[in-house]
Amino acid sequence: MEISVSQRRATLVVTLLTAALFAMMFWRTTDFAEPMLPGYPGDAFFPQLIIGFGLIWCGILLYRLMSRRDIISNDDASIVNIPIGNFALVCLYVVAYVMFLAPLGFEITTFVFMSLLFLTRFRGELKVRLFRIVIVALITTIISWACFAIILNVNFPVKILPDFIQI
Repeated sequence: MEISVSQRRATLVVTLLTAALFAMMFWRTTDFAEPMLPGYPGDAFFPQLIIGFGLIWCGILLYRLMSRRDIISNDDASIVNIPIGNFALVCLYVVAYVMFLAPLGFEITTFVFMSLLFLTRFRGELKVRLFRIVIVALITTIISWACFAIILNVNFPVKILPDFIQI
């Protein structure tokens, strides 16, 4: 099942939804803890900085869409086919990822999530495709864990990696 909309309208709707989500997240960060030390920016500083950059880019895109100074204006009549089934499936994957993160752990949940996402993207013979999916999902999981857990010191509900890797 697909719906067809103009490229300009699809871009406008996605940009408005993204800007609304950023605005909601920015508002949520106002409840973060105050700085404990003088001169320290506080817990909300970096999330608000990233969200602020996102809002700026959404504003630039909206300005370009409204002023018709963008690449879409050259092909204003182009139609985008949005596969509703694939979109709903990815939304289901994301909800399942969030629901299973704590009970199954970051490693298992991320590996399965990435494998399911890559399953629809990789092409070729099934055996080779599955091998590539497993390798890429495993590498992605390990790199994600290393970036967040080791470099950024973010605590994840991990189940397997603490047994093999002692930091």
